Amino acid sequence: MKRVLLIQPPLEDFYTTPIRLYPLGLLYVSRVFQKLGFQVEILDCLNPPKKRVRPLPEKFSYLRPYLGRPLFFKNFQHFGLTVEEAVLKAGESRPDFIGINSSFAAYFSPASELARRLKEKYHIPLIIGGNQATAAAAEIKDRAPWVDLVVGGQAERVLPEFLRKAGYLPAGQETEPFDWKELQPAHELLLPGVYRIGKKNYLSLQASRGCPHSCSFCNVHLVFGRLPDYRSVSSVLEEMRWNYERRQVRIFNFEDDNLSTNRDWFREFLEAVASDEVLTGSELTFMNGLGPENLDSELLALMKRAGVRKLDLSWVSGNQSLRQKHHRPQKKDEPQFFELLKEARRLGFFVTVYLILGLPGQTKEEIIETTEKLLALDVLVGPSVFYLTPGSELHRTLPLPPEIAGDWDMYRATALAVETEELKRRDLIELFLDIRRRNLERRDKTFRFSAF
Repeated sequence: MKRVLLIQPPLEDFYTTPIRLYPLGLLYVSRVFQKLGFQVEILDCLNPPKKRVRPLPEKFSYLRPYLGRPLFFKNFQHFGLTVEEAVLKAGESRPDFIGINSSFAAYFSPASELARRLKEKYHIPLIIGGNQATAAAAEIKDRAPWVDLVVGGQAERVLPEFLRKAGYLPAGQETEPFDWKELQPAHELLLPGVYRIGKKNYLSLQASRGCPHSCSFCNVHLVFGRLPDYRSVSSVLEEMRWNYERRQVRIFNFEDDNLSTNRDWFREFLEAVASDEVLTGSELTFMNGLGPENLDSELLALMKRAGVRKLDLSWVSGNQSLRQKHHRPQKKDEPQFFELLKEARRLGFFVTVYLILGLPGQTKEEIIETTEKLLALDVLVGPSVFYLTPGSELHRTLPLPPEIAGDWDMYRATALAVETEELKRRDLIELFLDIRRRNLERRDKTFRFSAF
């Protein structure tokens, strides 16, 4: 039986968010490999996400005057195993080949360096997959020629045939695509109790794939398409119960791009969780945010019963024309959205509304006005600085200097790399800091702390 090692590589940035580091994608890939007869191990270089301060890269030197200011970043850091540690641990598994996840353009450099060092030491085949592999396969081969194969798309669909053509499967073995909805990710490959938020075990899972929207700044459709595809409610609950009982998981974080797109499915799911005798005391989170288009007082009440405490909503901008320009859904106008927020606060949700700072066409005045309106409703404002995603509309159309367009390290919010006529880097930093300061003041006065 061939052995495959799947690696979540370390990363480097000014900060990271632990709940976003659960290697769910690798767990689906693992299940596909297992179905095809492979023995699979996972090396999660980000657990624990040990921090080591790194010298500030010269390309980010423009941030040096701001580092260490209250509520801003302090240091550039390496998170997780060092490359040397990861190479040694990989060798302990004695794999026949290695797969490395590359899901984010800005974190490609550590993944590429790890791949290079693995190739030099072990001389075994290397595969890279993930979102970035889907969006920029040819560029990865150019930047990392030591990688043997780049696999784009959903593993359940493309991996069987890909492995057959590459000679990793016996002649005549069935290579039909798998239906992802019929697979349970291989949570059992991870050590129990090491993924925690506070004192509670958590995991990430996925109940749907595909997003019907065409937001100009997003590239998720390249992997999952635009047609929403849902698992059965019973399948999702089966996964939750198994992890609740066997791994003492109490926080279930859904990584769906918009789980509430299908309102009927979402209602059925919430009712099932709320009435399930096993999942007592569970908490549901939606860290990618829920779109407000299909939410109403009925669903909010159901969410409360099902164990949702923290409500993350994506609003993008308070300017309707700007939202329309960037193809954001327009089902709810501002008065309707604000009524939804008032109802959510009345029910006791800890509410954060996420705005993007620095979208082309956005002004400082609009951001300030929208922030003030939201804070007046006793919700927090999540300032998400705009960054480039390969394959998105803005990535294709924005006129950018070569030192930004050609450097994937600049494709991160913390780089504050993209300046527009309306918003320069200094504006973005001051807006970011002011919103964080106002949030802190508001939270201390208004909110009770949740698990986060």
